[in-house]
Amino acid sequence: MDILDIGKMRSTVRSYSERPLEQDKLDKILEAGRWAPTAVNYQPHRILVLNSEETLMKAKEFTDFGKPLNHSTHEKELLLSGNMNGKSAYHYNASTALLVCYDEEACWKHPENGESSGIVDAAIVTTHMMVEAAAIGVGSSWISYFNMEKAKNLLGLPENFKPVVLLLLGYPAEDARPDHEFTGKRMPVEKTVFYNSFQRIGVNDEGL
Repeated sequence: MDILDIGKMRSTVRSYSERPLEQDKLDKILEAGRWAPTAVNYQPHRILVLNSEETLMKAKEFTDFGKPLNHSTHEKELLLSGNMNGKSAYHYNASTALLVCYDEEACWKHPENGESSGIVDAAIVTTHMMVEAAAIGVGSSWISYFNMEKAKNLLGLPENFKPVVLLLLGYPAEDARPDHEFTGKRMPVEKTVFYNSFQRIGVNDEGL
């Protein structure tokens, strides 16, 4: 499948079924992360697979803030009313979650400003895994809003491991529907791509 086709069909899953993710599919997703490019190929990403009842309960603890954030109107109403059928606000009862971290001692550092490549590398790895998940029929949700200090403490992360993304994986629940308010809209390419100069930005309210 062409990656453009995958991008158009992929959507964030915010309600998962109880069906567990098969090991062979998880292996493919992790392999996609292994082959993702990183700065100078240092590969500083460290991925913690959470698929036991104990660790998934810990994931619910550090993803549940008890309030909505940038969700659809319908989901905001559910969250505010407390009628989420026991689902954590930012965990959605996924059967598997990948905590993608980077080892700050293993990152490439920019020679001029000293900035670490860790966050970018972790994001690239997560993107490759998310795309592979979609290609093999597995749903996913990229969670970057969670209590990172709580995650580090609950999961016993080494001090030099910095969490970046929690990638939820699994199969959509029967009543799950794509939220087109977030996933179905894209701006025209002319609003985000420029050739040779950004000079035309601000010409009018549309940025064109």
